Amino acid sequence: MGQPDLSLLGEVSSIDPDRDGICPNFNMEDPVVKNGGRPEVVRTWYCLQDPKTGSLIEEMTACSFCVAHINVLFPCLKRIFAPIANGQRLLATCDLMTQGNGQQRCIEIVDQMAAVAQSTLETKTRDITPLIDFVRKWGPIPACQQGKLVSGQKQYSFPSTVPEFTACEECYVRHIEPLYSQSPQPAILAHLEEQEAKPGGFLCDLFSPRLQSYFTDASRTNDISTFRQKLMARNNKMQEIEIQLRRMKQEIQQLKAQERMHRNQMIVAQSQARIRSTQWAVSGWTAPPIDWGITNVEMAKANEKAMQAAILQDSMTDLENEWIRYWK
Repeated sequence: MGQPDLSLLGEVSSIDPDRDGICPNFNMEDPVVKNGGRPEVVRTWYCLQDPKTGSLIEEMTACSFCVAHINVLFPCLKRIFAPIANGQRLLATCDLMTQGNGQQRCIEIVDQMAAVAQSTLETKTRDITPLIDFVRKWGPIPACQQGKLVSGQKQYSFPSTVPEFTACEECYVRHIEPLYSQSPQPAILAHLEEQEAKPGGFLCDLFSPRLQSYFTDASRTNDISTFRQKLMARNNKMQEIEIQLRRMKQEIQQLKAQERMHRNQMIVAQSQARIRSTQWAVSGWTAPPIDWGITNVEMAKANEKAMQAAILQDSMTDLENEWIRYWK
């Protein structure tokens, strides 16, 4: 933001949460947060307020902790948020600063705020209309799940020509909807259908730059056959890698269980060897050297299993990197 020093960073780090606490999206102990989601909690919530009508923009709710951050980052935007239901504590989620799949949306919203703040400082007039328009457009649209299973959402597909293809609503709005304004329209759009949520869910085929390039080429050339072949090859590779990763994960779990067994046996052998040495000492006879043979054997077996598990873990990492580099 062009600040001359780090004072802004200090101001942000010194923000104290109110009685409602930190943003629920940053409670890393919550299982919903661990899975990249937004947990529902009861607290005071805020919405953007349209200065022209006084109405709240209900497409996005924000917690007090996130609002406090925005007020510190952009002082000229103070009071653009108003409490919902006159400050009553309600059950809702924070849509402003999110992690997981919604992180990109969060960055875009903050970018819009930064643009409004910059314009306000330059023109001495605050107009949050662009921010409101952005939130109204994107607020109702679920964030793309980035390759994870999508459930309970409408989908877009080519059932008659490329049945392997499915796009989520966000990717449709970002990458497909603008094509309708082209002249001439890509012929591939004639086969596109909007479908309601189906049991079992789906995987989005437009979330990555690679998949987007496949679709862009098909839209430009109308080469449906090549587009379908690429998707089928990718899907086959995904299934193959998933099977390999599951098998490797099971083998690692088995190896670690065997490692633990040998380490437990090593501890038992150590204890027995010490007991035998103590018994010799109590008897008054000169004790022979402690026999660590069985202990060493079990320790060697445990180390061998640990090494095998580590090698297999490296192979899993290599396979995951191969997927990201060549297929994702």
